[in-house]
Amino acid sequence: MKITLVLVAFIFLASNAVAADSFATRVHEAKVVEASSSGKAYQPLLWQQVGSYTATVMRRCFPDGTRPDVTTFTLVADILPSRALSRVEVRPKTKMSACFASGFERAAFPALPESFGNRIMPIEIDMTVKQ
Repeated sequence: MKITLVLVAFIFLASNAVAADSFATRVHEAKVVEASSSGKAYQPLLWQQVGSYTATVMRRCFPDGTRPDVTTFTLVADILPSRALSRVEVRPKTKMSACFASGFERAAFPALPESFGNRIMPIEIDMTVKQ
């Protein structure tokens, strides 16, 4: 019985480590794209189009007078050629950060740079909550 529990615990820990690596890898890949010439050109277009909407989602998910359940979080996602988001993840995942991820997912994103062709564009956003 002890061997089974240890094995189950090991598998659980290993799967969590892989998931964490996957998130960290995706964040790194998005930062590399953001630093590229295409990524740098896309950033102003992105925030011009989704900036106000992002602020609205933040106010909805982190209302004034409510103590936030997280003060910093990171969102990583892929923008599809169709301008929709895919594979949206947030860490740490709390009720409020998950609310933001769900709302941000519905934003109307600008068209991807031509250099991406029919490929996805990874993005990451580091958010800080100030109350």
